[in-house]
Amino acid sequence: MEVKSRAKLMAEILKKQTGHADSYIQEQKEKPKEKFMLRGYLYRKLIKPVEQLTALGRAGQMLNLQKKEAAVFPKFVIYPSKSLSHLSPKDSVKSKSMMYPLIKPYSYANIKINIADDSMLYTVLEPQLTEREKKIFEKLKEGLMQIIDISLDDINEQEKMMDYLEKNVRNLIEEYGFAVNDKEYLKIMYFISRDFVGLNEIEPLLNDPYIEDIGCDGTAVPIYVVHQRYGSIRTNIMFKDEIYLKDFVTKLAERCDRYISYAEPLLDGTLPSGSRVQASLAADVTTKGPTFSIRKFRESPFTPADMINFNTASVDMLAYLWFAVEHGANILIAGGVATGKTSFLNTLSMFIDDEAKIVSIEDTRELSLPHENWIPGVARVGFSGSNVGEISMFDLLKESFRQNPDYLIVGEIRGKEAYVMFQAMASGHPSIATIHAGSMDDVMKRLSTEPINISPGLLDVLDIVVVMIHARDKGKSARRVKEIAELESVDAVTGRPRVSKSFVWLPSEDSFEYRGNSWILHKISSERGIPINSILGDISRRKVLIKWMADRNINDMKEASRYLLLYKQDPQKLAQIIGERLDKEDKSGNPGF
Repeated sequence: MEVKSRAKLMAEILKKQTGHADSYIQEQKEKPKEKFMLRGYLYRKLIKPVEQLTALGRAGQMLNLQKKEAAVFPKFVIYPSKSLSHLSPKDSVKSKSMMYPLIKPYSYANIKINIADDSMLYTVLEPQLTEREKKIFEKLKEGLMQIIDISLDDINEQEKMMDYLEKNVRNLIEEYGFAVNDKEYLKIMYFISRDFVGLNEIEPLLNDPYIEDIGCDGTAVPIYVVHQRYGSIRTNIMFKDEIYLKDFVTKLAERCDRYISYAEPLLDGTLPSGSRVQASLAADVTTKGPTFSIRKFRESPFTPADMINFNTASVDMLAYLWFAVEHGANILIAGGVATGKTSFLNTLSMFIDDEAKIVSIEDTRELSLPHENWIPGVARVGFSGSNVGEISMFDLLKESFRQNPDYLIVGEIRGKEAYVMFQAMASGHPSIATIHAGSMDDVMKRLSTEPINISPGLLDVLDIVVVMIHARDKGKSARRVKEIAELESVDAVTGRPRVSKSFVWLPSEDSFEYRGNSWILHKISSERGIPINSILGDISRRKVLIKWMADRNINDMKEASRYLLLYKQDPQKLAQIIGERLDKEDKSGNPGF
């Protein structure tokens, strides 16, 4: 007796169901030059039920492939959103909500004020899936998890990654036999892209260029964001399920290439985009449930033009610091949490000569420099909670001596690595670093006490301390250079520093003031043999260029670096670009401060 396969049995069953439809179809096929079409009662009663059969098993899948052609869907495309140059002030948002695209054309931000309590609400507007679309979406997610055999992080180009994902989604739709129209397909592809390539619900927030920080305080608590214009705002996004939130925190750890578990519930890492992540997993560590905080990384670092237009610093300050950096001054940028220390450090790094070799040391990657001859070093934690394989900032700093850098940049000094950095300064390696301190006195106390504990004799190699603050009364995201202090000397017995403040910020006027002759400029004049009048004239010309860049809002790092490099390599060509103003030197005896 012949054993029939499942495919043959299914075909016989379908043949009985369709009755004489098969013979009718065969007759129509045998007719020459006649197009096969079925309409009316026969089509509805006999053929339509066959097409609507759910694909169960291989026989059903093969039947679907035979009965209809492969569906052709439109290509899933995300359009780039133009940066907004102007956002409505908070007062105008009270009467009219503010809306702008995040992931165009699928998600938008809507910012409005709740009249009841005068609080702002940040609403993420996304397409809404019906119950049927949700089931299809969940089924496709399960299928993708089974068939995708590579990490999406291994695909470098965004377009190729989306093509690979879209190809697999279309194959799954055909395999499952889902009836999906173009609109439903694009909606489902958005959520698949958001969850597989992005970071689920918070992916639109990560695409908002005006958001600086994203924070989740636990389960059933709204996510809060720090907006550049409007400050801290509550959003409509909330993680209600603790298990789902734990899985999301684990996904964050995987994207940071770090490990998090109940035994090691704290995470400190960096996303591939450069954004800094801090998270907790165990509810007994953070009692509201798993938490995370993402400090967003700006893809294009702030340029000198940005610092002026934000009123973080003045043209005089930046021209003065540009000259100091170019001539090897050792600079320490101090300030509290979120005062813009790293952003200002990145801006100062653009003043380093293009040919100079730079070595940077960070615990998490935040710097972005335009220089090619740059070695970015990042500390690494040990494996599985042990010290095995750990590479600290202290280790990286020690090894940096053998790399012979022209300039050394340290993301933040906290402990024994500070001693190595000051040794580098003393041995002739100019350095720039940041430190947590609110004033010049606080800086000296931190450097001279445990755990840093640098001797007064070694502190003497420091030249300039830039103190920054978060001036909230001037704006939600207003950062200001509070003062620029020059360290003339340190008493070897008492450890008391001799400090002169060259620039100070005047809060009442929100302006900057130059306090007199600069000791550092006179030091460079005597050590390099450059007349002080020539130095002042040089700074005046640099001011002209920085002011020109600020007036034209040159906020692209590469473009700004090109003009800074042109100032040194071909000043005549630069003068032709920006006009005769570059040749107007200040002969009055001061650099125009």
